[in-house]
Amino acid sequence: MKKPNLKVPDVISKVRGSDALGAKNKKPSERAERAHESRLLIYSIFAIIFYIAIAWVAVAVFADGEVTMTDIVRGSMGSVFALLFAVIIMDTINSRSEKRKKRREERKAIVRHNKIIQPVIDMYLVRKNMVITLNDKSVRKFKVNAVFTIKDMKDMYSLSELISDVGKTKIEVYAYYQEKLHEKFTHLVEDVDFSYYSDLCDAAMKYINATSYGASALDAVVGYQDTMAGTKSMRSMVVNLIREEPENGKFIDAPPVLKNVYLVHQMINDQETALERYLKLVQGIIEEDSREAGRKAASEIDYE
Repeated sequence: MKKPNLKVPDVISKVRGSDALGAKNKKPSERAERAHESRLLIYSIFAIIFYIAIAWVAVAVFADGEVTMTDIVRGSMGSVFALLFAVIIMDTINSRSEKRKKRREERKAIVRHNKIIQPVIDMYLVRKNMVITLNDKSVRKFKVNAVFTIKDMKDMYSLSELISDVGKTKIEVYAYYQEKLHEKFTHLVEDVDFSYYSDLCDAAMKYINATSYGASALDAVVGYQDTMAGTKSMRSMVVNLIREEPENGKFIDAPPVLKNVYLVHQMINDQETALERYLKLVQGIIEEDSREAGRKAASEIDYE
């Protein structure tokens, strides 16, 4: 392919054109911050000039006779102190401006990641709630934090009710989407510094840890559906054990096979707690970002 022959003036004009376009496309929050910094700089310059003028007027008024070299030195020292004072002010302004900029960049990175995470959360919640809901009850699809026992999980080997999950059991699709959410939260934690929104990082890490610690138990529970114990399937054995488990049953008293179900139950509870915290915090961050940009926050799914 023949390379385009661009002359230097053409390149310069293209660069200038892109700069102009970039300036035009600056976010309202960035333009407002630059205008604020410019005003502060102008005010600081006027303050320096005013301070120096006052200092020299004071020297001229209070000096006896003609202004001597000593008077000039004294006045100059006043000007130096004024300049030093102005430098301190400007340094403070720049420091605060830099912090605001970094906070804004971190917030925007979180909002950008959340746009990817949010659909996965929705898909995770539906599958999670199918696992913990009996077949004869209605699934509260977007219930974030539910109260349930392992007896409510006895139908987890039934086929998923969603068309997109055709042929797969509830526990299978839950395992898939909880791992997808684990992956997205891991990317969030790795890509964002979290210098200003560390609570959100803690919530994401809590979900990550719960998923990691429960991974082996979940693999075992999913694997039961295709495993045989002699002439009887592990799947039917687990379902019968869940049915026979007392309402106040405990992990320590459960048969070895059922212990993995208890661990999955605990993992789901921990995931729910982490997710509830994450959703609350990220909604506040989205609203903060919308206020600074001068727009209304987009409406989110009404979670229970």
